[in-house]
Amino acid sequence: MREPAPSVGGSPQSSGTSNSPATDAPRAPEAWTDAPTGDSGPRDTSYDFDIDVVDIYTLSRRASIRRDVHQTAVLALAQHGYMATSPISPSLAISFKTLELFRRLRLRKASFSVEAFAKVVCDFYALPYCRRYRTALSDSFDIYLSILRVVEKRVSQALGRDSPDWRVKNACPACCYELDDEIQLEWARMMCMDGNSSAKRVAKIGERNVGDIREFLESDYYPLTSFVEGFRHEVKRRPEPADPDEDAWSDVSDDEPDGDTNRDADPTDFASADDMLRQCTRNWKSAARDEKKKTWGIFDETGIFASACCHGFILWITDLVKSGELAMHPLAHVAKALAVLGPRLFIGYDIGCAFICTILASSLGLEFTRQGCRCSVNAFHGYSHSHQCQTKHHPAVIKGAGLEDFEGMERIFSGSNQLAPVIRYASKYHRRLFIDLYFKQWDEDKYANLAGMLYDNYRQALRIIEEEAPLVEQALQTLGCTLDDLAKWEQEEVQYFATLGKEDPRDVHATEYVRLLRQLRDLEDRSAASMAVFMTSIPEDYTYVPPTAPTSNPHYYADAARTRQLESERRLRKEKHEATLRDVIAMEVRMGIEQRWQPDMPEYIETMKYITEREYIIALENLHRLVVQRLFELQTMNISQTAYKVRTYIAKNLQQRSKAIRNAVKQYNAAARSLTPPRPPLDWSKVSHYSFLEEFELLRDTRNDISQKQWAQPLVREAMKKSRRITRAHEELQRCNVEVRRLHTAILDENAHLDTVVCSLELQKSILAGPAMDLSIRRQRVNARLLAVINQIHELDGFTGQREPGTRKGGAAINRATDGPRAMEQAVQQELEELQHDAQDTSPDESEIDNASRVLEFATNIM
Repeated sequence: MREPAPSVGGSPQSSGTSNSPATDAPRAPEAWTDAPTGDSGPRDTSYDFDIDVVDIYTLSRRASIRRDVHQTAVLALAQHGYMATSPISPSLAISFKTLELFRRLRLRKASFSVEAFAKVVCDFYALPYCRRYRTALSDSFDIYLSILRVVEKRVSQALGRDSPDWRVKNACPACCYELDDEIQLEWARMMCMDGNSSAKRVAKIGERNVGDIREFLESDYYPLTSFVEGFRHEVKRRPEPADPDEDAWSDVSDDEPDGDTNRDADPTDFASADDMLRQCTRNWKSAARDEKKKTWGIFDETGIFASACCHGFILWITDLVKSGELAMHPLAHVAKALAVLGPRLFIGYDIGCAFICTILASSLGLEFTRQGCRCSVNAFHGYSHSHQCQTKHHPAVIKGAGLEDFEGMERIFSGSNQLAPVIRYASKYHRRLFIDLYFKQWDEDKYANLAGMLYDNYRQALRIIEEEAPLVEQALQTLGCTLDDLAKWEQEEVQYFATLGKEDPRDVHATEYVRLLRQLRDLEDRSAASMAVFMTSIPEDYTYVPPTAPTSNPHYYADAARTRQLESERRLRKEKHEATLRDVIAMEVRMGIEQRWQPDMPEYIETMKYITEREYIIALENLHRLVVQRLFELQTMNISQTAYKVRTYIAKNLQQRSKAIRNAVKQYNAAARSLTPPRPPLDWSKVSHYSFLEEFELLRDTRNDISQKQWAQPLVREAMKKSRRITRAHEELQRCNVEVRRLHTAILDENAHLDTVVCSLELQKSILAGPAMDLSIRRQRVNARLLAVINQIHELDGFTGQREPGTRKGGAAINRATDGPRAMEQAVQQELEELQHDAQDTSPDESEIDNASRVLEFATNIM
């Protein structure tokens, strides 16, 4: 580990108020960095000048600037550590250190605005707020960030980190740094993706001209717009199938025209007509409709769609432009992942169960299948899907998923939401600039905490195995079964729910046959009644009168008209009876029924019972769907893990505005009473406390008493869940062993590489030596902390991985034998001592306080 050296940008390594360009900031952007500094010899002081300055460290109001004849005022100011606020004849300059301070504050608090910082500066200067300081800071900050991007680009080139997609392929060592002799994991890369609507930007008002028409195109988080737009017409929007119960039970109105296939497709449009997927996508579409109503069409960008690896490192970001979460956005992310990340991808998405159908229907389908990839729902989102979906697409039941919950995007967006105040009314350029700035810092923070995350995952897996394995063993002894029996029963449960809600073809035919028989009898009764009415209309003294003969009866024509009407009704009912009779005979021939079913026959009675139960199932489905929507509301407000008392309080308040659910409960109770024997009624207080949807699913199949099935027994179900969780914990340990060794190797290789490059730049006397040294120092200090945590992982009781580093797969051999290891060992020891001090500090972090305040705010506002 090398000693500190002067750095760029007024970093903590810069000394005093030196005027050296290397100590305060890069001299200038592209043209400035190689500009001449003037001839040697006696100076001509006539070009020197004084200028108003802003420096929060020295609180100087004026500065004297020495300037050579060949220098511009801007370059002279830069050499003295100041950024000119104007490229020509500047009247105000801001110190690089002040701009660096603001940058650091913005990185740590994204909602900290330029105006707020300008007021802080004025406070330090004991001045009233000066608006020109805000404008000067804003303009200078843009240029300062541009300078840093130029320096960063040059340093990346010197380090060999400028190849296409280098960041995505290397940002997360735990995912990317594959080693020669490591075991192959079930899934090579695990990632998640989702959309977020907080990153909106208001559109221009009326015909007003836009002052800043620049576009920020330097971010490698954003794929090219043309690439994303290429998937706009990849899939066509499909009309949603008619749902006769939608209007009766949904408390969310749909203001969009039905059957509109001209609009862009959303990620669920290619879900099949399967009841499971239709229910899952209905919940997602309802939430999307609610969000669309809140946009009012006044935003140019309505949010972002982002993807990240399972460790939280951002992969790609795309803007939602005047639209919701269209299919082209996740498809573009999947396309990039297939091209850059390689095979065996595991993608978590809140509607992953339905989105897989969209992928397979697109041009990515064959490649997605060939590379052995799959999608799943996220862990908490999964509990808002039907239990049938959970048995197939929930991470807890998927081999190789470990303990990953795929809810990383929720945590990412929880932090990035603080960007909203500063980008809502920003220009298009500044919006994307600030998003890029935020996520760069996010990735740096995730890297600094990567070993800590692996440490927590390892301890969690060990704790699950230690605490739950004895419970499973005890349950197996009590039940007199084995782990193989649990696996068999789990498959039976999956098979049961796979067919749940689907009518057997025989039941469908029997139901239609009985319906026709009931219709036939009804038509027979109506035809007989019509015939009786027609017969009674014939007068007792009837005499035949030729149609052409005159009549003296004044009521003759009225009676004749009434008779013709009765005859028409009788003939119509007779024709309907004959048509229905033909249908009955046709079904009897098709079904092989030799004797027509009568109401007292067992077949007829059994089918009528099934028809009654079917009405009960429909009522239960409606109730189920509405409760799912309420679970979605709780998830949206980030209270899924709240305590029971808080959840009870919120449910009590939700009761006051959930008329649709109360109506659904009434409908369910009416259907339940019609069963034989009747089902017990439900009340709102019980429904509102349902935590998992399987509590609905286990009521659904009324044809078979599932209480006698082994997998439906409470003890068996608990044993199955714990056994499955233990299996996932063992998978997590296996993945952590691989990822910890990858990170360990990557750190040692990077430290050696940084030392080599910095030494080379110093020997060349390159202007990049300073910023490269700054990067090396910061990175190696973070690496020292990571190595300290890795040591803690190695010392865990139950650690089963390799303690020695490996060799990167396909990489060149790196010589780690430098003078760095001794200094690094000392740094690691210091970090271990610091970690011990941190462990003794039990005060809550800001993130924990924020989570508690969000729960309290929601509970207060819902009253």
